[in-house]
Amino acid sequence: MALYRLIYVSQAVSGIGYLDLIDIMQKSEKNNMPVGITGMLSFGDSMFLQVLEGSRRTVCQTYNRILGDKRHVNPELIEFTEIDHREFGLWSMKAVQIDNHPEIRNTLLKYSYSTTFSPYSMTGNQCLSFLHEIMGIYQNK
Repeated sequence: MALYRLIYVSQAVSGIGYLDLIDIMQKSEKNNMPVGITGMLSFGDSMFLQVLEGSRRTVCQTYNRILGDKRHVNPELIEFTEIDHREFGLWSMKAVQIDNHPEIRNTLLKYSYSTTFSPYSMTGNQCLSFLHEIMGIYQNK
């Protein structure tokens, strides 16, 4: 079975906060684990950046379900590609809140023009590298 990775960015609607992230994570874990979806969701400066991994069909179905979520607008597909192996296989979905984490803000400067989280301006490789680095930061805590 071929594996695929999808990366997208979207803008949170006004008023999204920590409790919304908890709700997203609980629903994601419930929906993703049984169908083999893994990935990571980052949130900061009212922006979402998410990576999904799994079979082509389940990644597409999951992304289509996400597009219908009213908690975000202006979704933009950054990357959809076949992959050799999972990069985020340990997590059925992990949420990382970027706000107020100096180490993550410094990492962001490596891949972006400022410390404001704006994945719309990042390439697919930059997004993936950024997510890898913040995954490493969270795994080491």
